[in-house]
Amino acid sequence: MASQTRAKFTCTEVSKRTGWREHKFLYAARFNAVTENSDENKTFFATTPQGTIEVSTVKEDHFEVGKTYYVDFTVSE
Repeated sequence: MASQTRAKFTCTEVSKRTGWREHKFLYAARFNAVTENSDENKTFFATTPQGTIEVSTVKEDHFEVGKTYYVDFTVSE
């Protein structure tokens, strides 16, 4: 198994949710794996993990809908 895999995902949604403790709000971001639209994206689609990822952050402007992000998967030991 490779010790690191780089994938490419596009942010498709950011939603505001009720937070906890001192954080009044959380911002949930959903990402979908890239498919095509460029030679690089075609390569990522053919060789890296596919699917969706959802993460939350307390920072409102951490992710932007329509922007594409690299996601690195590294084995933790």
